[in-house]
Amino acid sequence: MKVLGIITEYNPMHNGHIYHIQKSKELTNSDYVVLVMSGSFTQTGNIATLDKFTRARIATEYGVDLVIELPTIYATSSSEYFATGAVSLLNELGIIDCICFGSECTDIQILNNISTKLIQNENNIWEDIKLQDKNNTFAKSRSNVLSKYLNEDEIKEIAKPNNILGIEYIKALKKLNSNITPYLIQRNSSDYNETNLTDNYLNFTSATSIRNAIKNNDIENINKYIPKQIYDKLITSNVLLNSEIYTILKYKIISMSEKQISDINEITEGLENRLIKYISSVKNYDELVDIMKSKRYIENKIRRILINILLQIDKENFKNIIASKSNYAHILAMSCNGSILLSSISKLSNIPVFTSINDDLISKQDEQIKYMIGLDIYSSNIHSLLANTNLNKDFTNKL
Repeated sequence: MKVLGIITEYNPMHNGHIYHIQKSKELTNSDYVVLVMSGSFTQTGNIATLDKFTRARIATEYGVDLVIELPTIYATSSSEYFATGAVSLLNELGIIDCICFGSECTDIQILNNISTKLIQNENNIWEDIKLQDKNNTFAKSRSNVLSKYLNEDEIKEIAKPNNILGIEYIKALKKLNSNITPYLIQRNSSDYNETNLTDNYLNFTSATSIRNAIKNNDIENINKYIPKQIYDKLITSNVLLNSEIYTILKYKIISMSEKQISDINEITEGLENRLIKYISSVKNYDELVDIMKSKRYIENKIRRILINILLQIDKENFKNIIASKSNYAHILAMSCNGSILLSSISKLSNIPVFTSINDDLISKQDEQIKYMIGLDIYSSNIHSLLANTNLNKDFTNKL
């Protein structure tokens, strides 16, 4: 049997995602699909519109056989650590033959060459970035430095959002010396960061544009872009957007000391002072993000930092997890074929595999995994609280 791995957020799932599943299976000639999916919060710094179990179950209706949660500590991290956590998880399962990701690029060899150069010059690149003009944006500083190691065409490719993740996936595979083969599918019709619904014959649009339509009470117009099951859930559920976390987030910030905020993962350069200065005057989540943005702190990073504050992810715990390379597979949903994959995983996996969560199971794990599972549960409960649904879904979910 040949098994394909896909890494995603599905926030929410749309027609482009279904196309990606189908075309990836065709391209790789795979028999089964294992999905690694962000849970309650995502790498772009957003709360999930729908809970992770609902999103996972719907994915199994569109060609996915097994859905595994990407631990929150990785899911809310920068692209490098997001990719490292997801690829490592797939690699440790012992059954994955290939992964396939969306890309603006048409030739995977280009991304492969870039990833090799970045690994070979990794230390020099970061040291050079530190020496760049502090008035530059991070993107500008990075581009200046990378011009020493990459050609002009490669510089253009590395600036595109899907390519950035694709390169990180390939880098992670190389560093793991993995036997998993990477493939790409060129992204069609809609840009990853497109903020408005895109009118095209494929009915493809970005997840960002769908969330914006929901935010603007334009939910009826997203019907053609998403599967019916998702649409039905969106119109009958308490759909969550980042605006929903503002009250809890504000309470968190005003109850923390300057030192506690400065210890939060990804906070540097005195950002804690700016947060403390403005938190009492801003009126909502969007205002907070806008006032915190700067050349060094782009919007996605600000949103991730705010999620880190909400979830109390500090630098020390994050550093310990990354150093330990801890991981595990929490199964969120599976198709009728999922049991076949689970049987193989149970024999070949190098990491713990959980089909259900309970206190006894948690108590038997090492300290890093205990922390990570606790963070997943905490994240789920915040999501449930805001959506006015039952708490502790991680303990009650049935496959």
